[in-house]
Amino acid sequence: MVKSILAIVLVVQQLPSATPIVVERARVGTVSIGAPAEAIYREYRDRAKLVDLKLEGHLSPALELKMAGAQLSPSLIVEIGAAGNELQVTRINVMDPGLRTRDGIGVGSTYGELRSKYTVDWVGSGEGRVFARVEALGISFQLDTSGPQPLASLREPSRVPGDIRIVSMLLTR
Repeated sequence: MVKSILAIVLVVQQLPSATPIVVERARVGTVSIGAPAEAIYREYRDRAKLVDLKLEGHLSPALELKMAGAQLSPSLIVEIGAAGNELQVTRINVMDPGLRTRDGIGVGSTYGELRSKYTVDWVGSGEGRVFARVEALGISFQLDTSGPQPLASLREPSRVPGDIRIVSMLLTR
């Protein structure tokens, strides 16, 4: 019996682990900016929901996607727009803390951790949100504004407190 359990443990340890989904420039796993929305919908059909984000009061179609093994639903909000005769992915908003950059930065990381791995090119605000932009990645990291520190007026990346958390990541071209 003990030998059987040991054999099973050894086999399980040798199985390849699931490849983590990486957030990188214009891509989260198989979802990429510029991809046909129909292809993304087909791939995630049982874990996709078509929604209207109503950005600035306009029709703003998007797909809410739940990644396999994800901690949150939706994991991604994939904005779509017209390109010629088809709909394409235009932006990707990462909501799930399990999705990270190659350097381990994601939802839940601190601004200090972000700055230790990447150069923050600028900090800006709009519609009540504050973002730290890393141009090298094409990602705007949304910062938590629920704390007592007013962030909306900050423009200098070095003045943002290091303990502020990232609440989402917006990938653009």
